[in-house]
Amino acid sequence: MQMTRRGAIIAGGASLLAGTAAAEGLNPPPGAANDAFPIFSDAEMAGRLARVREEMGRRGLEALLVYGHTGVGNSPGQVNLQYLARYAAVIETYLLVPADGALTMFLAVPYHIPNAREISSVDDIRWGDALGGAIGEIKGKGFKKVGLVGPGAVAHSGPTLFAEGRDRLAAGLEGVRLENATPWFDDLRLIKSDEELAVMRSAGALTDAAHEVVFASTRAGATSRSIRRAMDVLAAQNGATYPFGHIGAISMAVPQGFYPDFYPTDAPIAPGSVMMTELCLGHGNYWAKLWGSYFVGEPTAEYRRLFETAAKVHDDLVAGLKPGMTGREVNAFLAPIAAAGFEQPANVLVGGWSAMNHAPQMGAMTSSLSEPFTRPFVDVALQPRQTLTVQAWVSVPGQPKGLWVGSSGVITETGYESFNRYPVSKLRVVQP
Repeated sequence: MQMTRRGAIIAGGASLLAGTAAAEGLNPPPGAANDAFPIFSDAEMAGRLARVREEMGRRGLEALLVYGHTGVGNSPGQVNLQYLARYAAVIETYLLVPADGALTMFLAVPYHIPNAREISSVDDIRWGDALGGAIGEIKGKGFKKVGLVGPGAVAHSGPTLFAEGRDRLAAGLEGVRLENATPWFDDLRLIKSDEELAVMRSAGALTDAAHEVVFASTRAGATSRSIRRAMDVLAAQNGATYPFGHIGAISMAVPQGFYPDFYPTDAPIAPGSVMMTELCLGHGNYWAKLWGSYFVGEPTAEYRRLFETAAKVHDDLVAGLKPGMTGREVNAFLAPIAAAGFEQPANVLVGGWSAMNHAPQMGAMTSSLSEPFTRPFVDVALQPRQTLTVQAWVSVPGQPKGLWVGSSGVITETGYESFNRYPVSKLRVVQP
């Protein structure tokens, strides 16, 4: 039977995954493997808890109350809670982490508990009024100094609970000192373990395959919505999570900007378009990322020069990043953008990435909207096992013309390893 075009596209993307590690690169026990949460080993989970408790001890905290709320895309979210629990309930979850003794997780629906026990590393799981249960346990244990940890994955800020929940805590825990522990907890997650890096490498292969499906699905007359749906199929077939998938077509003759659609639409793609994408797929809250730019028909001379400049900066970063390099040194990679007479409209050359954006943020021209975020990292050094995105976003000053090239990887002991093999810095053309 002849394979349809759609079937061939999906098969082509799936072939890029052949030979890669299993979804998590891990070995979960029977009955625990799922598509929402990577099943990290008990040793990995114990190591995380030990590092958290070590920091709690330095700060004199008797307990942490970790709050999880809301996901992004088809991910359960609740990054910080998952980090210690290997699970997160629907909508919201609370996790009480004492300085010594067993962890207790609170969720709302009793019927979810058997499934939670199959997946989570936490044994004591209770249902009901989750926040009320946490307050009662804190009072019962007599804790007087408690750190609050928010959901995580909120760039450049460290919120804990919604105002109503925070007010209820204060009223129910009179005499208990509550302090925001989110910033330092977020920082503990930045140096990745071997198991986490295995998940990120698998995420890179998924993102590569997804982008190949997106490219192969593109033709004049197609829509970004139909292309996104082809990506969705590959994601579903491989149990992938993703927070978003930007895909957009922009006329090179009459451009309206240089940013793809967050919500792809049914507008037909015209010849003479530059396609821009921002795809990030993976497992749980561990995502790789690609920022792609390619063309429907040959690029104009100006768009070709934009692409060549962005590709050079991207490839220079991949070849040149190394541990110990500071934000000030990363700024040197901006030189080709300035030399070409282009601008960097936003974003940074090097940004922390795994479960959405995090530290560090390095490499921004003064024209970049993101330049203020880089100031705290000018003299901060890159460290081995930090996972990053590297991205060059370039535009023509005063005109709505621009594009980007970017990918993801990790700082190693000697340099940089990319998670991606997709040829994002190769100029690719779809013939209309």
